[in-house]
Amino acid sequence: MEEPTSKKGAKKAEAKAKKEAEKARKAAEREAAAASSSAAASAEDLAKENYGDIKTAPKSSSVEYVPLRELGEKHIGQVIELQAWIQNSRMQGAKMAFVELREEGNWAIQGVVAANAEGTPVSKQMVKWIGGLKLESFVQVEATVQKPLDPVKSCKVSEYELHLKKVYLIAAAPETLGLGLATANRVVGSLAEQEEMADPNVEGLTITEGAPVASLATHLNNPAMHKRAAVSQAIADIRIEVEDLFCEYLKQRRFKKFHPPALIGAASEGGANVFKLPYFDTEAYLAQSPQFYKQFEIAGGRKRVYCVSPVFRAENSNTPRHMTEFIGLDLEMEIQKHYNEVLYMLEGVLLYIFRGLAERCREEIDLIRSVYPSEEFQLPEPGKEVRLTFAEGQSLLRAEGPPEFAEVKDEEDMSTPQEKALGALIKKKFNTDFYVLDKFPVDARPFYAMPDPENPKVTNAYDFFMRGQEILSGGQRLHLPAELEAHIRFKGLDPNQKGIKEYVDAFRSVGVPPHGGGGIGLDRVVAFYLNLPTVHLVSDYVRTPKRLSP
Repeated sequence: MEEPTSKKGAKKAEAKAKKEAEKARKAAEREAAAASSSAAASAEDLAKENYGDIKTAPKSSSVEYVPLRELGEKHIGQVIELQAWIQNSRMQGAKMAFVELREEGNWAIQGVVAANAEGTPVSKQMVKWIGGLKLESFVQVEATVQKPLDPVKSCKVSEYELHLKKVYLIAAAPETLGLGLATANRVVGSLAEQEEMADPNVEGLTITEGAPVASLATHLNNPAMHKRAAVSQAIADIRIEVEDLFCEYLKQRRFKKFHPPALIGAASEGGANVFKLPYFDTEAYLAQSPQFYKQFEIAGGRKRVYCVSPVFRAENSNTPRHMTEFIGLDLEMEIQKHYNEVLYMLEGVLLYIFRGLAERCREEIDLIRSVYPSEEFQLPEPGKEVRLTFAEGQSLLRAEGPPEFAEVKDEEDMSTPQEKALGALIKKKFNTDFYVLDKFPVDARPFYAMPDPENPKVTNAYDFFMRGQEILSGGQRLHLPAELEAHIRFKGLDPNQKGIKEYVDAFRSVGVPPHGGGGIGLDRVVAFYLNLPTVHLVSDYVRTPKRLSP
């Protein structure tokens, strides 16, 4: 006799309920086991005080801080303290991690952390935490210095490694960097893109032979990462070395330093390319050069002066050679017999700089050339310096230069293509990247340039060149007020114009000795010495018609 349908349904429901209850019981057991395992793991984390946020670190430590550049054999087996950026990291299983720790520049060392290492309270949780730190985070570590099994080729400090005992996070990096360190250490985009890439609104990455290459704008819009790159720091170090060598050479020759103003009351040198700004109830300008103030110092009784100061040019030139603000290295000196005294002094200081860089900055130069390949900067042999007149340079272009320069005239200033073509000819003929052009035509020089007494169509003025590009202008100045005023009028300017009148009055007020000088563009010297694609890679903070930040 069959069971009623209602009884069958009740049995099925009862069986299903038992099945669900058993399933729930097993799930609860698994959760309890997991919780118990987690609690046990937490309880077993004997290293929890040895890692984490810096706020959890011990308040004081007797461990010696040792910069990586000072690390040596004497430190092997010792525990040291270090603060550095996480440059790279990788996990090796669950119990070991490798990290690259970087200080300034490319001073980096490999760090190793392993759970259950003998005598070291390191847990799996600690290893996992260290391996998960974001690249470019800043950390403080305590570690034992040891010798690696093999030199660590990826780190500058390759003969040692750090066995990490404690790691504390000082400042975390974001999940994604605007510019990665590897890309920051590569060449910027192609030369053809330089003008466009100077625009801060044009960003992006391109792929060159499988490696990402960032635009100049991407570099400059990410200043922290751009500056962390070893190549950027090497360029910056050379830039400061050029300034130091300039000052060093001149101080040895009794030059006195002074500080010219950046704010002036009238457009200096009578030019139109000046920045104008409100100044209380009147207007002010940013100085185009310290020229007048160098001469005021000579008029004030100094025999030799120099300055290192910002120069401002309101020129809408968006090229790899131009900036609206740059640093000028300037000097002015009394002339005793001939204006060549000034020319030789300027030539001497530049040769001193070039030779000093080759001697003092070889490591930085080699690092930069690994990213931006270039030939060694060729200097003339002592006593065989190349000095041509402007007319001789034009003659060489007409005779041996490209066809488009076959008709260049001695009375006209040189264009940039002419300068580069002449530089190539001089390199081929004299095997030097550094030379001087003297006796520039009067129409190519400012109103204060002294005309040649024997040929008034030219001046006692010169330009210096590196790799066919101008880096210095200078010459003898007019120092007698009547001659100065007459030449100002000859140039079509008014000697009573504001700014110029004060300049002329300084020469009327006292007797001023014959003098001359020159101004050097710091950033151009570095860029042309290293043959970089743009001076914008040299400036600490680039200013162009399209860039006012950061």
